[in-house]
Amino acid sequence: MGPVEFHDGVTWCGIGSAKQRALLATLLLNADQVVSLEQLIAELWDDDPPTSASGLVAGYAWRLRRTLNDRNGAILTTRSPGYRLLAAPETIDIGECEALIRRAHADLAAGRPEAAVHGFDAALALWRGAPLADVRPTPLVMTEVARLEETHIATIEARIGAELELGRHGMLLPELKVLVSQHPLRERLHANLMTALYRDGQQAVALGAYRDLRRLLVDELGIEPSELLRDLEQRILRNDPLLRLYRSAPRPVVRAAASSPATSRIAAGPVVLHGRRTALDRLISGVRTGRTCVVQGLVGAGKTALALRAAHELAEEYPDGTVFVPMGAAHADGSPEAARAVRAVARELGLPLPADGRPLSSLLNGRRVLVILDDVVNAAQVRALASVPPGNALIITSRSGMTTLDGAVRVPVGALGTDDALDMLRYHLGTERVDAEPEAALTLVQRCDAMPLALRIASARLVNRPDWSLAAFATRLADRACRLDALVCASMTMREPVAAAVRALVRDLDGDGEALRILRLLSRLHLGTVSVSNLAELSGQSTAVAEVAAERLVDAGLAEALPGDSYRIPELVCVHVRELRPTTEYDRAAAMTVGPCA
Repeated sequence: MGPVEFHDGVTWCGIGSAKQRALLATLLLNADQVVSLEQLIAELWDDDPPTSASGLVAGYAWRLRRTLNDRNGAILTTRSPGYRLLAAPETIDIGECEALIRRAHADLAAGRPEAAVHGFDAALALWRGAPLADVRPTPLVMTEVARLEETHIATIEARIGAELELGRHGMLLPELKVLVSQHPLRERLHANLMTALYRDGQQAVALGAYRDLRRLLVDELGIEPSELLRDLEQRILRNDPLLRLYRSAPRPVVRAAASSPATSRIAAGPVVLHGRRTALDRLISGVRTGRTCVVQGLVGAGKTALALRAAHELAEEYPDGTVFVPMGAAHADGSPEAARAVRAVARELGLPLPADGRPLSSLLNGRRVLVILDDVVNAAQVRALASVPPGNALIITSRSGMTTLDGAVRVPVGALGTDDALDMLRYHLGTERVDAEPEAALTLVQRCDAMPLALRIASARLVNRPDWSLAAFATRLADRACRLDALVCASMTMREPVAAAVRALVRDLDGDGEALRILRLLSRLHLGTVSVSNLAELSGQSTAVAEVAAERLVDAGLAEALPGDSYRIPELVCVHVRELRPTTEYDRAAAMTVGPCA
């Protein structure tokens, strides 16, 4: 995200030869993929390559290996029909930037705008100028430059949106005015400017900004502003008090950003929970016994929120702070993610950066710290960090129950009870609005599977549209095929966490597609709950095989275990599974097992 450079372990170095830069850039844009010699020649010489092009490419590759201190070809490998550059995404600035952006959006969706701002800022700080500034503008390079430039401005927009949630409208106005002048057709920037002006007491100026944009769009493109902007204008005209609402900045909790050298801070809460008192008491009690605690359950069930609320209630017992480490679901082996987490925790505690392999426990001796490992894939990630010493505490959130983690206190969370789900709607929408439409509210809960994340998204959409009735929005969710499309608001989405859980299931199949095959089968039958015996009969498998498959779905966060050897797959999960195309990796994985659904 700037000139092409590499780090030699001491400093950043440029590539002197233009052809070598072009070669390295092409390979980096296709990292971990074989790039054919034909494609490389086209990138280096367009349509008029010299007759000796193949030999020249080989020479450039040889010199590039020497520059990168890769004389044995372990990084830049020769693979038929061309070359392959072995580089993990986090070792390339583009990959690191995209990881930071994903986590910032996740923070925003989880109600942590302060952390999201830090994440977006960390991503933007990786930019060193114009993308691929010193590389010849071939079609591949120009396409990537356009994508990166769009990513850059979209990240700025997202960061500004998060800062607006924190009530920083006054300080954002100068920046927004400059950005709107530089990008006059970006409606999201105009929406942010209008919101900031309105919250700053400049209602007339905000409406003037809308009129200026409308005039530009009509004159230049012959179109009207989007529905979002038209709705925003009407809310400003009505002097909508809800438009002035933003989050106050509560006392922060330490956050260690495991994917990045930088650390940031997130809002501590208290996170508002609905119907989780029993689970919260069990979690707090488990922490006080000194045992590792695992919050496990369905995707979208509010595992992180439960852990953060427990940290808030236990704050006085851990005077050295709470360290929040988002582990991420990408490094199931544990070691790379653990090493970054340990270094980030060391920075937050003011300690020298440890060498890779040093356990987390060595940083916590003599302290009282509560560590939250969020979104852990499996026990390997936890073992790579090692245990925490007495006096400290460890909470893990995971879709998996971590059954191989001995001695842990497990706190399962699933869908909310109906009364608790209705209370959640009342909290966000107001008691009067919800109780005015009791049947519609109940239907809305059912169509959100009583899942906290889905209910939070539905509430956010209804808050933004006070003219909508609950019945009208519940009707939008009636069509199962469109339900996930309706459950989107700003950066919050139900589809992406469900899709991530399904991808993780596919990745961890280890040659056994029975769990995925059963998931596909049940997603088409609309059974709600199913017993092990019924599952065995439906799938044509033995009871033992069916039960193992169902438990794998529970560990993936895609099913909920119920009393009496029964299981429930949320309808929102089924909706996503039914969306998957026959040509995807999911069906190829499912086809490993022959059966009724194959």
